[in-house]
Amino acid sequence: MVWVKPYNRKFLLEKIKEYNEIIKENKVGKYEVVLSNEKNEKLIGYGYEKENDLDIDTLKLVGEDKVWMELSAREIEGTYNIIKKAHGKVGIVGLGLGYSAIEISKKKNVKEVIVYESEKDVIDIFEKNFGKQRKIKIIHGDAFKAKGGKFDYFFSDIYEYKISMKIVEDYEKFNKLHKIKDYVFFGLEYFLLNARYEEVIWVFVPEIWMEMSKRMFAALQETNYLDNYKKLNPEVVSEVLAGLKPLLD
Repeated sequence: MVWVKPYNRKFLLEKIKEYNEIIKENKVGKYEVVLSNEKNEKLIGYGYEKENDLDIDTLKLVGEDKVWMELSAREIEGTYNIIKKAHGKVGIVGLGLGYSAIEISKKKNVKEVIVYESEKDVIDIFEKNFGKQRKIKIIHGDAFKAKGGKFDYFFSDIYEYKISMKIVEDYEKFNKLHKIKDYVFFGLEYFLLNARYEEVIWVFVPEIWMEMSKRMFAALQETNYLDNYKKLNPEVVSEVLAGLKPLLD
Protein backbone atom coordinates (compact mmCIF):
# COMPACT_ATOMS: atom_id res chain seq x y z
CA MET A 1 0.00 0.00 0.00
CA VAL A 2 1.58 3.27 -1.16
CA TRP A 3 0.29 5.38 1.75
CA VAL A 4 2.24 3.34 4.27
CA LYS A 5 5.33 5.11 2.92
CA PRO A 6 5.57 7.99 5.42
CA TYR A 7 6.01 5.40 8.16
CA ASN A 8 8.23 3.08 6.13
CA ARG A 9 11.58 2.62 7.86
CA LYS A 10 13.58 2.36 4.62
CA PHE A 11 12.04 5.56 3.23
CA LEU A 12 12.63 7.40 6.50
CA LEU A 13 16.28 6.38 6.85
CA GLU A 14 17.03 7.17 3.21
CA LYS A 15 15.63 10.70 3.55
CA ILE A 16 17.52 11.40 6.78
CA LYS A 17 20.79 10.12 5.26
CA GLU A 18 20.22 12.08 2.04
CA TYR A 19 19.93 15.39 3.87
CA ASN A 20 22.64 14.56 6.41
CA GLU A 21 25.03 14.46 3.45
CA ILE A 22 23.85 17.81 2.07
CA ILE A 23 23.31 19.95 5.17
CA LYS A 24 26.49 20.73 7.07
CA GLU A 25 26.96 21.63 10.72
CA ASN A 26 27.37 25.37 10.74
CA LYS A 27 26.69 28.50 12.76
CA VAL A 28 25.48 31.78 11.33
CA GLY A 29 24.67 34.56 13.76
CA LYS A 30 22.13 33.35 16.33
CA TYR A 31 21.41 30.07 14.58
CA GLU A 32 23.32 26.82 14.38
CA VAL A 33 22.91 23.47 12.63
CA VAL A 34 23.96 20.56 14.83
CA LEU A 35 24.02 16.81 14.30
CA SER A 36 23.00 14.70 17.28
CA ASN A 37 22.07 11.11 18.05
CA GLU A 38 19.30 10.36 20.54
CA LYS A 39 19.16 6.60 20.13
CA ASN A 40 18.60 6.13 23.86
CA GLU A 41 15.61 8.48 23.97
CA LYS A 42 11.97 7.77 23.06
CA LEU A 43 11.19 8.01 19.35
CA ILE A 44 8.62 10.74 18.80
CA GLY A 45 7.09 10.23 15.39
CA TYR A 46 4.17 11.89 13.67
CA GLY A 47 1.21 10.82 15.80
CA TYR A 48 2.97 8.17 17.84
CA GLU A 49 5.65 7.55 20.46
CA LYS A 50 7.60 4.31 20.80
CA GLU A 51 10.91 2.81 21.81
CA ASN A 52 13.62 4.31 19.63
CA ASP A 53 15.01 1.79 17.16
CA LEU A 54 16.61 4.37 14.85
CA ASP A 55 20.36 4.59 15.40
CA ILE A 56 21.03 7.56 13.16
CA ASP A 57 22.21 11.14 13.56
CA THR A 58 19.55 13.86 13.35
CA LEU A 59 20.02 17.40 12.06
CA LYS A 60 18.67 20.20 14.23
CA LEU A 61 18.31 23.93 13.73
CA VAL A 62 19.07 25.54 17.08
CA GLY A 63 18.84 29.20 18.05
CA GLU A 64 18.33 31.27 21.18
CA ASP A 65 18.45 28.15 23.40
CA LYS A 66 15.67 26.50 21.42
CA VAL A 67 15.32 23.75 18.80
CA TRP A 68 13.38 25.31 15.92
CA MET A 69 13.37 22.32 13.61
CA GLU A 70 14.81 18.83 13.43
CA LEU A 71 15.05 16.58 10.41
CA SER A 72 13.62 13.69 12.37
CA ALA A 73 11.01 10.96 11.93
CA ARG A 74 8.28 13.38 13.02
CA GLU A 75 9.30 16.01 10.45
CA ILE A 76 9.64 13.64 7.50
CA GLU A 77 6.48 11.68 8.33
CA GLY A 78 4.51 14.84 9.12
CA THR A 79 5.36 16.61 5.86
CA TYR A 80 4.93 13.59 3.57
CA ASN A 81 1.30 14.21 2.61
CA ILE A 82 1.82 17.97 2.60
CA ILE A 83 4.65 17.61 0.08
CA LYS A 84 2.70 15.07 -1.98
CA LYS A 85 -0.35 17.34 -2.32
CA ALA A 86 1.63 20.49 -3.24
CA HIS A 87 0.89 21.91 -6.70
CA GLY A 88 1.14 25.00 -8.84
CA LYS A 89 2.42 28.15 -7.17
CA VAL A 90 3.25 27.26 -3.55
CA GLY A 91 3.70 29.53 -0.54
CA ILE A 92 5.54 28.38 2.60
CA VAL A 93 5.80 30.24 5.89
CA GLY A 94 8.94 29.16 7.75
CA LEU A 95 12.11 27.96 6.03
CA GLY A 96 13.70 25.86 8.79
CA LEU A 97 16.43 23.65 7.36
CA GLY A 98 14.78 23.84 3.95
CA TYR A 99 13.57 20.24 3.71
CA SER A 100 9.95 20.99 2.75
CA ALA A 101 10.89 23.74 0.29
CA ILE A 102 13.42 21.54 -1.51
CA GLU A 103 11.16 18.48 -1.63
CA ILE A 104 8.20 20.51 -2.90
CA SER A 105 10.36 22.22 -5.54
CA LYS A 106 11.34 18.79 -6.94
CA LYS A 107 7.76 18.13 -8.03
CA LYS A 108 7.00 18.51 -11.73
CA ASN A 109 3.54 19.95 -11.06
CA VAL A 110 4.99 22.72 -8.85
CA LYS A 111 5.83 25.87 -10.80
CA GLU A 112 7.25 28.09 -8.06
CA VAL A 113 7.88 28.03 -4.31
CA ILE A 114 7.74 31.30 -2.37
CA VAL A 115 9.15 30.98 1.16
CA TYR A 116 8.61 33.65 3.82
CA GLU A 117 11.35 33.67 6.46
CA SER A 118 11.87 36.34 9.11
CA GLU A 119 15.43 35.37 10.12
CA LYS A 120 18.26 36.31 7.73
CA ASP A 121 20.63 33.90 9.51
CA VAL A 122 18.31 30.99 8.65
CA ILE A 123 18.23 32.07 5.00
CA ASP A 124 22.04 32.27 4.93
CA ILE A 125 22.32 28.75 6.37
CA PHE A 126 19.96 27.45 3.68
CA GLU A 127 21.90 29.14 0.87
CA LYS A 128 25.21 27.82 2.18
CA ASN A 129 23.82 24.29 1.93
CA PHE A 130 21.64 24.48 -1.18
CA GLY A 131 22.78 27.57 -3.06
CA LYS A 132 20.29 29.40 -5.26
CA GLN A 133 17.39 27.20 -6.33
CA ARG A 134 15.66 27.85 -9.66
CA LYS A 135 12.12 27.26 -8.38
CA ILE A 136 12.55 28.68 -4.88
CA LYS A 137 12.27 32.37 -4.00
CA ILE A 138 12.90 33.34 -0.38
CA ILE A 139 11.38 36.55 0.94
CA HIS A 140 13.10 37.89 4.04
CA GLY A 141 10.65 39.55 6.38
CA ASP A 142 7.47 39.21 8.39
CA ALA A 143 5.11 36.88 6.50
CA PHE A 144 2.11 38.66 8.02
CA LYS A 145 3.21 41.98 6.52
CA ALA A 146 4.11 40.65 3.09
CA LYS A 147 2.59 41.87 -0.14
CA GLY A 148 -0.54 39.92 -0.98
CA GLY A 149 -0.33 37.24 -3.64
CA LYS A 150 -2.16 34.40 -5.31
CA PHE A 151 -1.31 30.79 -4.41
CA ASP A 152 -2.53 27.40 -5.53
CA TYR A 153 -1.16 25.87 -2.33
CA PHE A 154 -0.06 27.49 0.93
CA PHE A 155 1.77 25.73 3.77
CA SER A 156 2.13 27.33 7.22
CA ASP A 157 4.99 25.62 9.05
CA ILE A 158 5.62 27.75 12.14
CA TYR A 159 4.00 25.83 14.99
CA GLU A 160 6.94 23.96 16.57
CA TYR A 161 5.02 20.66 16.43
CA LYS A 162 2.20 22.12 18.58
CA ILE A 163 -1.56 22.49 18.05
CA SER A 164 -2.86 25.81 19.37
CA MET A 165 -5.18 28.71 18.56
CA LYS A 166 -2.35 30.31 16.59
CA ILE A 167 -3.36 27.96 13.78
CA VAL A 168 -6.77 29.65 13.68
CA GLU A 169 -5.32 33.16 13.88
CA ASP A 170 -2.85 32.48 11.08
CA TYR A 171 -5.43 30.79 8.86
CA GLU A 172 -7.57 33.91 9.03
CA LYS A 173 -4.67 36.33 8.51
CA PHE A 174 -3.06 34.52 5.59
CA ASN A 175 -6.37 33.95 3.80
CA LYS A 176 -7.16 37.66 4.11
CA LEU A 177 -3.70 38.64 2.90
CA HIS A 178 -3.51 36.20 -0.02
CA LYS A 179 -5.85 34.50 -2.45
CA ILE A 180 -5.27 30.82 -1.57
CA LYS A 181 -6.83 27.76 -3.20
CA ASP A 182 -5.55 25.03 -0.83
CA TYR A 183 -4.27 25.93 2.66
CA VAL A 184 -2.46 23.41 4.87
CA PHE A 185 -0.46 23.51 8.09
CA PHE A 186 1.92 21.15 9.86
CA GLY A 187 -0.02 18.79 12.10
CA LEU A 188 -3.20 19.03 10.04
CA GLU A 189 -3.97 15.30 9.77
CA TYR A 190 -2.95 14.57 13.35
CA PHE A 191 -5.23 17.37 14.55
CA LEU A 192 -8.26 16.13 12.58
CA LEU A 193 -7.77 12.51 13.66
CA ASN A 194 -7.99 13.71 17.26
CA ALA A 195 -11.18 15.70 16.69
CA ARG A 196 -14.48 14.31 17.99
CA TYR A 197 -16.78 12.98 15.27
CA GLU A 198 -19.78 14.83 16.71
CA GLU A 199 -17.83 18.10 16.35
CA VAL A 200 -16.26 17.47 12.93
CA ILE A 201 -19.60 16.75 11.22
CA TRP A 202 -20.69 20.35 11.86
CA VAL A 203 -17.58 21.84 10.23
CA PHE A 204 -17.08 22.31 6.49
CA VAL A 205 -13.69 20.60 6.46
CA PRO A 206 -11.85 21.09 3.13
CA GLU A 207 -11.74 17.96 0.99
CA ILE A 208 -7.94 18.03 0.84
CA TRP A 209 -7.78 17.98 4.67
CA MET A 210 -10.10 14.99 4.89
CA GLU A 211 -8.19 13.10 2.21
CA MET A 212 -4.84 13.69 3.93
CA SER A 213 -6.28 12.58 7.29
CA LYS A 214 -7.70 9.37 5.84
CA ARG A 215 -4.35 8.55 4.30
CA MET A 216 -2.51 9.17 7.53
CA PHE A 217 -4.91 6.89 9.41
CA ALA A 218 -4.51 4.16 6.80
CA ALA A 219 -0.71 4.42 7.02
CA LEU A 220 -0.76 4.24 10.83
CA GLN A 221 -3.05 1.25 10.63
CA GLU A 222 -0.93 -0.59 8.06
CA THR A 223 2.24 -0.15 10.13
CA ASN A 224 0.54 -1.03 13.45
CA TYR A 225 1.59 2.36 14.85
CA LEU A 226 -1.94 2.83 16.15
CA ASP A 227 -0.77 0.73 19.10
CA ASN A 228 1.63 3.59 19.92
CA TYR A 229 -0.75 6.41 19.01
CA LYS A 230 -0.31 9.55 21.10
CA LYS A 231 -3.52 11.51 21.64
CA LEU A 232 -3.62 15.29 21.66
CA ASN A 233 -5.30 17.34 24.38
CA PRO A 234 -9.02 17.01 23.50
CA GLU A 235 -9.89 20.44 24.90
CA VAL A 236 -7.28 22.15 22.72
CA VAL A 237 -8.42 20.22 19.65
CA SER A 238 -12.06 21.20 20.28
CA GLU A 239 -11.10 24.84 20.78
CA VAL A 240 -9.09 24.99 17.54
CA LEU A 241 -11.82 23.22 15.56
CA ALA A 242 -14.45 25.61 16.94
CA GLY A 243 -12.22 28.54 15.98
CA LEU A 244 -11.79 27.24 12.43
CA LYS A 245 -15.51 26.52 11.93
CA PRO A 246 -16.70 30.05 11.03
CA LEU A 247 -13.64 30.55 8.80
CA LEU A 248 -14.24 27.33 6.87
CA ASP A 249 -18.04 27.58 6.53
